[in-house]
Amino acid sequence: MNALVIAGIEIHKDEDGRFSLNDFHRAAGGEVRHKPSEWMRVGQAQDLADEIGKAGIPALRVVRGGRSPGTYVCKEMVYAYAMWVSPVFSLHVIRTFDTAAANDHVIPQEKRLPIAAENLDAAKRIAESFGLEGNQALLCANSMVKSAIGVDLMEMTGVKGLVNESQELNYTPTELGAKFGMSAISMNKLLADCGLQHQVIYKPGKKRWEVTPDGKLFAVITDTGKRHSDGKPVQQILWKESVQEMLARLAEKLRSAAPAVIAGGVTR
Repeated sequence: MNALVIAGIEIHKDEDGRFSLNDFHRAAGGEVRHKPSEWMRVGQAQDLADEIGKAGIPALRVVRGGRSPGTYVCKEMVYAYAMWVSPVFSLHVIRTFDTAAANDHVIPQEKRLPIAAENLDAAKRIAESFGLEGNQALLCANSMVKSAIGVDLMEMTGVKGLVNESQELNYTPTELGAKFGMSAISMNKLLADCGLQHQVIYKPGKKRWEVTPDGKLFAVITDTGKRHSDGKPVQQILWKESVQEMLARLAEKLRSAAPAVIAGGVTR
């Protein structure tokens, strides 16, 4: 297995392949309460070491001198220690081990697939946290997995490519309104009539548009870098071009009923 590095800390091993728990302690932040000796006081730690030892696996070794003193344990005990520290650190440790294993080219491809699939799921969540969605998030996730562990899942499944939905254009209410011969005010009203957005009062006399649950399918929220007087970020709502079909149907219906409202935004 390739050398492990967690939080910038290289994890050393002894001659039997056990991992330095002291290095993991440093990677976890080095708090006194998380010292390996504190963990070893927990009865379950010793019980686990005894159980693993029944299979002839060298689970635990404490070195009290020499060039590399410390506590050395097998991988199963590393996982147990990491969970004792925190679920977040445990997840980080497990994924680090998985990535190192997947990068070890002596491991058969079929054994690397489950690891790659798990990493794809994690990579997709990362892509979505940056605002990517749909096939764009999958394309980005596959690229991250390929870069991290050398497995191209799209190639393995025979998928030649995915349509990148993000190539769909996004419009401001002003730009969208221009396509219908409407002002931005009238377009915002039309979007509200479609149930895609609604106005909220964020302070006396001040309103802003917010996307409804139905509108999230068609909206893209961008951060302007500014803030309202209440401290909340000033965000701009952009609308995907796919919203035009729904708007066109409602606009035609409203034109038939009240042409003046749609054409100029003013009732006569």
